Amino acid sequence: MTAGKPAIGGPWSLVDLDGNLVTNRSFEGKWLLLYFGFARCPDICPSEMLKVARVIDQLKESHPKLAQNLVPLFVSVDPARDSLSALREYAKDFHPDYIFLTGSPVQVQEMAKKYRVYVSKAEETEDGDYLVDHSIVVYFHDAEGELSDCFTQSMRPNDIAEKIIERMSAAVPAT
Repeated sequence: MTAGKPAIGGPWSLVDLDGNLVTNRSFEGKWLLLYFGFARCPDICPSEMLKVARVIDQLKESHPKLAQNLVPLFVSVDPARDSLSALREYAKDFHPDYIFLTGSPVQVQEMAKKYRVYVSKAEETEDGDYLVDHSIVVYFHDAEGELSDCFTQSMRPNDIAEKIIERMSAAVPAT
């Protein structure tokens, strides 16, 4: 008996911080670390993004050729508040390699659905503020756009880096 691949991912289109259309095909030939979050997240999103930044820096030091082919993406699950200007401001606090993406509510919902990301807007406070509850997973895609692995919140940066090195090295043809 063989197991199939999970039905996670697929074609998508969003916009980057410059308002340019970006699709899954924009990253052909690159490996992706894809994280869904929101700019007003008080704790979990920033800590997960800093963890990914540590992984990227570790790979740049230990495996620079692999690191050149790895792109971290942040996809907003709160397009109502995460405008391009809000994301540009948010991006200043994180690794410069991150590409921040957003889109219309429909585009974001469609992409989240393809990744089976749980997203739920919490009740608004009197001043109109709210949190967004969402899945906490970093999706790791190979150079062909196929899901290679998922990294959970409990994983340490070293463990994630080891898995990335293992998968990317196995995919590079020996010379």
